[in-house]
Amino acid sequence: MREERLYPLLVQLLAQGARLEESTGAGRRFTLIAERERQPVSAALALKLEREGRIRALCRVGGRTLWVAA
Repeated sequence: MREERLYPLLVQLLAQGARLEESTGAGRRFTLIAERERQPVSAALALKLEREGRIRALCRVGGRTLWVAA
């Protein structure tokens, strides 16, 4: 339920220039990066954004992927 309420805010933040960072070291972990703030985001929510075409991979370096608004 919490994720459903967070989803519209996440879409808005991404549209304003926030990024998602994916780390694949021990499973898929996502972190929302908005200016100097970093907050964890569930993998299910990030994958939903990817499936809907709202985000795209910008670059992959050393086991990390940076996602931006599509």
